[in-house]
Amino acid sequence: MEQQLQKELAYIYHYLKTYFDEMLIVDLKKMRREHKQLDFTLPYIHLVNAGIDFLGGLEKGFYEVNIKGKKIRNSGPRSRYFIEKWMGRVNELYKHEGMSELIYESIRCGLAHQAIFKEGVESYKGDNLREKHLFVRIDPDKEERIFIHALQYTDDFLKVQKIFRREFIIEKNIHIVYKRLCKLKKDKIKQLPNLIKNLKNKGYKFEEYPPATPSYGPGENNYV
Repeated sequence: MEQQLQKELAYIYHYLKTYFDEMLIVDLKKMRREHKQLDFTLPYIHLVNAGIDFLGGLEKGFYEVNIKGKKIRNSGPRSRYFIEKWMGRVNELYKHEGMSELIYESIRCGLAHQAIFKEGVESYKGDNLREKHLFVRIDPDKEERIFIHALQYTDDFLKVQKIFRREFIIEKNIHIVYKRLCKLKKDKIKQLPNLIKNLKNKGYKFEEYPPATPSYGPGENNYV
């Protein structure tokens, strides 16, 4: 039993390190370090939305079964849940009625499907006005929008993902998290094997590896 637990725990941390820390968290932190003056907003917001979607799936699953018995993705419920429960730990306004729906529908889905917010939202370039994050902004033309401070949104998420991992990825939840990640691995891209084969056959391959990154043991569940 203990051996299986350690196996599953090691798998989870390898997965998080490879696909979450080194692809998402590192990018967010690098942008935060290298862009002292905020020149853009959407890359921050897009990455945070992806992180919310993923961590919400670790707790709530990545699929649900509809009334016809068909397995469908549940990105809306899991994202709204994570915003309210976990993001709400650092700012009560994330729990405010309608806020998680706005963030998911206008911000997350807008960026993912339309490359811009749908409506009712304004993102901000700059490092001041952090205290106005998620407030209503009334512009000179009397237009009213929810004010999203990209850096505050990012910093809130970076703080919350640590809290989530420390409090949720614990022994009683290890097996279910492991199973959910394994299911993600089973979502195969049908053409991938042929694509890889064809590219290799045409000489489009290389074996140069990126610089080694620090490794983390299974017990270090707060290493970011």
